[in-house]
Amino acid sequence: MTSTDSAALPNAERVKNKYSNIRRAADLSNPFWDRAVLEGLADITADKVAGFAQTTTDDVDIHNFSTYSYLGLDTDDRIRAGAIEALERERTLNSSISRMRVHSRLLDDTEAGLGELFDAHVLTLGSAANAAWCLLPLVASGLLTGGTPPLMVFDKNAHFCLNAMKASVADEADVVTIRHDDVDELESLCRNNPHVAYVADTVYSTGGKAPLKELFALQDKYGLILILDEAHSTSVLGARGRGAVIDEFGPLGDRTFLLTSLNKGFGASGGAIILGRRGINGTRNRDAALRFGGPLTWSQRVNVAGLGAISTSTQIHLSGEVEVLQQRLRDVAAQFDNLIATPAAGDGLPIRFVTLKEEERTIDAAQKLLAGGFYTSAVFFPVIGRGKAGLRLMLRADMSDEIIEAFARELSDATS
Repeated sequence: MTSTDSAALPNAERVKNKYSNIRRAADLSNPFWDRAVLEGLADITADKVAGFAQTTTDDVDIHNFSTYSYLGLDTDDRIRAGAIEALERERTLNSSISRMRVHSRLLDDTEAGLGELFDAHVLTLGSAANAAWCLLPLVASGLLTGGTPPLMVFDKNAHFCLNAMKASVADEADVVTIRHDDVDELESLCRNNPHVAYVADTVYSTGGKAPLKELFALQDKYGLILILDEAHSTSVLGARGRGAVIDEFGPLGDRTFLLTSLNKGFGASGGAIILGRRGINGTRNRDAALRFGGPLTWSQRVNVAGLGAISTSTQIHLSGEVEVLQQRLRDVAAQFDNLIATPAAGDGLPIRFVTLKEEERTIDAAQKLLAGGFYTSAVFFPVIGRGKAGLRLMLRADMSDEIIEAFARELSDATS
């Protein structure tokens, strides 16, 4: 009998859609996606995509309030030059072989620089999603935390790249999803289970910050394992842009694991896993990730140009220069908050969300803004819960006072 011989298993019931339901999500959201494309709010092709001042192939100039380069480093000449220099030196874009077999000195040097910045072991991958693909099953297996699989607890609003891993994680450990930022429910699970791991973002893609002090208090009290996505806080927060966790709680221990994007505020390319050096598991965890970490074991690494860009951006971060950009970003956010009231006002983060509830109203508002020269993300289910549709706005350090004022006027008119 083979595992696919369903006739031999007459009483077996296949459980479907336990962790996702793509068909249902598509049925509910496709009408709004279709209209967004029809209205020119999605699937836009641009001739110029650098920065936030962009030009579409229809020769329409827009100010894009939906880019993730919060510090404006995506247009930094030094980072681009670093990418080109690496290409010229290596004379190839990539080498298609697992890094565990053969890899370049450039990869070692790049990760060593990141290790200095984060005071940790850092492993680079092609994206933050690949980092999640690598890290979550490893933690779920218990391989990085003493051998016992923990109960894997996901925050309901954890980013899609985290939630998408539930099925794979469930092959290693039990999986539970709890309400957003529900520390009380998480503590109850810690009290009733010997090993618990919590999966969440530190800064959520639609705004807001995780209750980090409470989470680390649970770690101190119960040994809670934390797996935190720093994609929207790396570069934006912390001394030298090290993010929310390391800046506030110091070097990582054996029970805290970070993943992040090097393609957002960092201004370069790819993603990374950040593993603590402290404790007996430090180097061992790095080796385990390299040997058994899915995408890390394949030939899907950051390419040569990306490594050159990461290395240059790392040096900019180490110099402290990003702290000047962070202050400018806070000034931009404060100016916006003085003009437009949102629940996130004053939180020190660059993401704002204007809730309009209805999908049709959200698309109408985004279309009006686009007509005025401003592009925003019309966000609806499944990106956000049903009945919570709205406009997601990304602020950048390189936005002028005049642009913020003009955008605020258009936004007020479009949502009134």
